[in-house]
Amino acid sequence: MATLSELQIRRDKLLERLESLQTRVSHGDKTVQYDLSQAREALDLLDREIARNGGSRRVARHLRVRSNKDL
Repeated sequence: MATLSELQIRRDKLLERLESLQTRVSHGDKTVQYDLSQAREALDLLDREIARNGGSRRVARHLRVRSNKDL
């Protein structure tokens, strides 16, 4: 498990790379468009890990269902 500072360093590096990426590259008459959704998903994942390690834990709730009829 990575520490909070390691996760923050990873997030900063990923954010730096994401900002420097280009979504469209043209050369001559050819154009390529890149999908950056994987990089954004990785950034969201790191944000969730940082939030979880930073002490902001979600409250676990249990829901118990009772019924007289078959479900």
